[in-house]
Amino acid sequence: MPRSRISLGVFALLLALALASLPARAFPVMPAGFPLLAETRSEPPSVQQAQSPGPLQEDIGGFSRSQLEAYADAVVKVQELDRAWQPRIDQAESEAEAETLVTQATDEMVGEIEAQGLSVQEYNAITQAAERDDRLYEHIMTLLAQR
Repeated sequence: MPRSRISLGVFALLLALALASLPARAFPVMPAGFPLLAETRSEPPSVQQAQSPGPLQEDIGGFSRSQLEAYADAVVKVQELDRAWQPRIDQAESEAEAETLVTQATDEMVGEIEAQGLSVQEYNAITQAAERDDRLYEHIMTLLAQR
């Protein structure tokens, strides 16, 4: 059925964008995961932080507290957008329409990430690091629980 293919295609695209999101153990708090969006940057966040560390900020997993606060805010916004767009995408009349809606949703997600003061590269780096670092993961979960 085309509708199933559209939904699965959208889900697969969002997962492709979201892969490297926090692991499945986050599902009680984060049911849809977090988009991982492609973008290039000349220096990774750890290099940028080494150049300008905050005076009273303790790094967690190589990221400053302000970066993690911005990340948690971005995750909430991205999840809200995902929930808002998914019904429209599911109701698309064609695969082309669904793809157009996914592009629009992704653009809005990128805008929300950037509005929180993070680049997509930084957002992705934090997402990926949280998969490998339990302390970072737990800190992010605490921040999300506060929102």
